[in-house]
Amino acid sequence: MQTIIATVFAFLIVILPLIFLLLFIYVGWLRIPLAIYAAYCYMDPTIENGVGRRTQWVRSLWLWKYVNAYFPVRLVLEKQLDPSMSYVFGVSPHGILCFSGQVVIGSCQSGLDDAMEGITIHPIVLQHALVLPFFHEYAIALGSLSSSRKSIRRCLSLGNGNSIAIVVGGAKESLHTNRGDRKLVLGSRKGFVREALIAGASLVPTFIFGENDIFLQLNHPLLRKIQLWLQSKMMFALPLFYGRFGLVPRRTQLTTVFGRPIPVKKTPEPSREEINRVHALYLSELRRIYNRFKPIYDPD
Repeated sequence: MQTIIATVFAFLIVILPLIFLLLFIYVGWLRIPLAIYAAYCYMDPTIENGVGRRTQWVRSLWLWKYVNAYFPVRLVLEKQLDPSMSYVFGVSPHGILCFSGQVVIGSCQSGLDDAMEGITIHPIVLQHALVLPFFHEYAIALGSLSSSRKSIRRCLSLGNGNSIAIVVGGAKESLHTNRGDRKLVLGSRKGFVREALIAGASLVPTFIFGENDIFLQLNHPLLRKIQLWLQSKMMFALPLFYGRFGLVPRRTQLTTVFGRPIPVKKTPEPSREEINRVHALYLSELRRIYNRFKPIYDPD
């Protein structure tokens, strides 16, 4: 049961839009309602309103306990966070499908809600993924928001624990995913630091041990050139990957380490020098938590 449910949840971003497409093609009387629904997904103001539309019963579904038990999932907090403040959680690595974002942050079964009581963390998702029919409802129910500046700024401006979790390396980082590989794409990724400075939200370096071991990736120089070209044109990557028995996620311990928050001074118009300074501090803290916990959770 754990294996089946974990596999289904891993591929919801593919399964749900595919169901929509099949219904649209083969069920004629549903085409007009489905077309209207697709337009609604594209124009839904919830995507960028800064508060989302979290649905607690979806986040608390009994199915999540099987997903969490499959890996299993574990949380490590270096310091208790103040629920009266807002935070920008910079999450690494991306992995193939960014699965931990759903399991750890999206669901209630991971224990994150209890560990960070009073703090509402919104996963940040690329807008073209967030508007996919049916997947839209699922992602919105987990509290997801668009990756646009407007969406992020609206959320962080609310204060009182309203926070975002953004996978900093993005789609490009997924191409560096493989068992035993910990290459991150962070050097040029500074937008999240700018938004933290504008909002005065503390940065929390976050590393997920085990994310890169869920799937293995096919690697070939020619294939990589094609993938990089597609990524530059379509803004998302297309890694070719496999798991157990094909597409079943590999069973690996997922340990999410939340580092100490890095306080930043609210700066409505941060300079490049200030952004670079805070970004360097963030990288230093991320390396520190990785080196501290690597002997325990990633010894090989």
